[in-house]
Amino acid sequence: MLESIFKTCVPRDEVLGGNLSEDVFAAKLKQVVDGNAPLVYQDPNTFFANTFPTNGLKTLISEVFGRLTGADTGSPVIRLETSFGGGKTHDEIAIWHIAKNGRQISGLDRFVSDITIIPDRPIQVAAIACQDLDPVNGVLHEESGIRVHTLWGEIAYQIGGVEGYSLLRGSDEQKVSPGTVVIEKLTKKEPTVIILDEIAQYLRRAKAIAVGNSDLAEQVVAFLFALMDSTASHNNIVFVYTLASVSDTFGTQTNELKEALQTSARQERVLSPSTDIEIYNIVKQI
Repeated sequence: MLESIFKTCVPRDEVLGGNLSEDVFAAKLKQVVDGNAPLVYQDPNTFFANTFPTNGLKTLISEVFGRLTGADTGSPVIRLETSFGGGKTHDEIAIWHIAKNGRQISGLDRFVSDITIIPDRPIQVAAIACQDLDPVNGVLHEESGIRVHTLWGEIAYQIGGVEGYSLLRGSDEQKVSPGTVVIEKLTKKEPTVIILDEIAQYLRRAKAIAVGNSDLAEQVVAFLFALMDSTASHNNIVFVYTLASVSDTFGTQTNELKEALQTSARQERVLSPSTDIEIYNIVKQI
């Protein structure tokens, strides 16, 4: 007879002590970027110590940083695709931490076969949870008093601060997509990762904002075209974005976005954060 789970599994100290909130199981990219996430997500060493190295995550890390360090060709555009709760946000947080901390993070040898593909210094990164953007009221950055109104405005601010934002302030305030030249000026030929989470949710709200004879959703698609063109022609930029399954709540917007970007996605690689076989090891890691 098999022993019961209560005998074979020993809960962690935080579980036994009643200190583990269910919120901890819902990773939030914006909280990590803002610096107020739970320790298990905010501290890079703790995060990676509690992360199982799935094949999808290892491939993602190798693709992104292999391209940026010149160790590998890598894909300029990477789409993470799975259903909600499938590990996309976790993988995005992993890329964010590596971009911000490089080889200072302990235990990265579990995720890469060659540690030299990891940058030896922090690099530029913008990570945006698109579902948290507000197309109507914008997002106020209290430390500078700047209110950004668009996806590209937020990217510019995260990468270059006030100086970076000033490069496309006009495009942001008028809510008109900037071109590839501005994107190139913004990155200054430095290694740069741009992460966009759940664009489809943002598109649904952006469609309600009129911009001349178009709307903000159309301008967002135009910006994504420009961003993909820039990444394809410059080895210093990698664009990582997520789309939920077409069967999820925002399936209509997901389908529309896929169709709109089809001609610019030839160099895109689609990755799944985890497989069904790996779920056991992921749960065991927790």
